[in-house]
Parts: sequence; C-alpha cells; structure tokens
Amino acid sequence: MISDRMAAVLALLDGDPDRDANLPQAVAVQAAAALGTDGICAGLGIAPSGVVLVWGREAVGVELEEVQFTLGQGPGLDAAAAGVPVLVPDLLEAGARWPAFTPAAAELKVRAIFAFPLRIGAISVGALMAHRSTVGPLADGQFADALALADAITLLLLNHASPEPAAAALEWNQPRLGWAQPPTYRAEVHQATGMISAQLGVSLAEALVRLRAYAYAEDRLIAEVAADVVARRLRFEDPSR
Repeated sequence: MISDRMAAVLALLDGDPDRDANLPQAVAVQAAAALGTDGICAGLGIAPSGVVLVWGREAVGVELEEVQFTLGQGPGLDAAAAGVPVLVPDLLEAGARWPAFTPAAAELKVRAIFAFPLRIGAISVGALMAHRSTVGPLADGQFADALALADAITLLLLNHASPEPAAAALEWNQPRLGWAQPPTYRAEVHQATGMISAQLGVSLAEALVRLRAYAYAEDRLIAEVAADVVARRLRFEDPSR
C-alpha cells in the first residue's frame, strides 16, 4: 500500500508533463521528500554504457551519476544491470563493494543510497536512485512507495523518450526543465572508445575500461578525457609496440 504523499506524486506523474515546464523537476523534489531522502534521479541505460539521467537532475544526483559513469561502478549501475533493488543504508559499511565509488560519494556527503531498477517485464532499462546525507534504511512503507514510483517513472521516461519523429527533430536541442538534454557527450565517449580500441588493438570493452582507468587516475570526468581523445589531443599507446 503506497502512502498518501506518494499517491499525490504518482497523480502528478500521470498528468501531461507538457502542461507545466517546471513539473518534472518539482515532482522529483516531492518524490524525494516522500521517500525521506535528499534527492532523487532516474535514467535509462545499463552497464557498460552507463545510465543517462533524464529525470530529477538535482545537483548531487547528477554528480553521483557522473561518478558512476566515470568509474563504471555504483549502486545505480548494479540495480540497472541486475534488475533488483540495491539498498545501501550506510555507504561506508558497504564500501568494499564499490571501492572507487564510495569515497567519491562520501566527498559529496552522501551516506545512504537506494537504487531501484526501471523494468519492463523481465527487462531492466535503467535505474531510479535516491540519496541521503544521513545513514539509515528506508522507513516502513517507503520501500513500497519507491517500487511504485519506479514503475511510474519507467512509463513516463519511455513515453517521453519516444516522441513522434517530427516532434523529436524539432525538440532535439530544446531541453525542458527537469529533463536531460540529449546526451551527446556520451556519444563522444563511445567514439573515443572506438578510437582507443583501434589504437591499442583491444576490444571495445577493454578500451572503455582503459578510458575509465585513465580518467580515474587523472581525477577527471570520463567525458573530458573522451573529448581529448576525439580531438586527438590524447592518444593511448601500447607500451609493447
């Protein structure tokens, strides 16, 4: 049974998001409050490409997703890949599971994360991730609220991601508040991955690992390193050659 607060959130999500340009982000704020968390975000995609945020892009959530994408690890990625909730009431206690992600999240003052897969039947298409600066599990009833929210967000995102072709062409560079701009920089990461694969003579999967490792070692976002590779300011060399 969902709570009255979450029922109000779901009623808003069931409306037309175009009727109010501020609605998606405003609903995300209300959803986070209903779950007793500081922020919430959702995105489409699974590992190894990562989740692309398309709803609830508050500042810390964006940073967390960038960290997950750069490092290739984190609760949201695990939830999307496995198709099951990943509940972390104390991130520091679970640090060994994500040895690189945990200290980065701690720097953002995040102590608890609750990630839920976005699913269509048995297929996982992304993840919903809520975070909090204090430790502790979700309160009674909030788990059911989160599952209901994940189902609603799945339908909302898929409907939003599949506009009529003509509308899609017109709106490609017209972002709305609360929704993500088209993730063109992720395409640049894929392009850089292909270039590194050719430079080193390795698989695309290994090339992506090399790109992530370099970004982590240099304390940079993977998107920044990818831009350097694509612009040919950076080349990956095989030391055995």
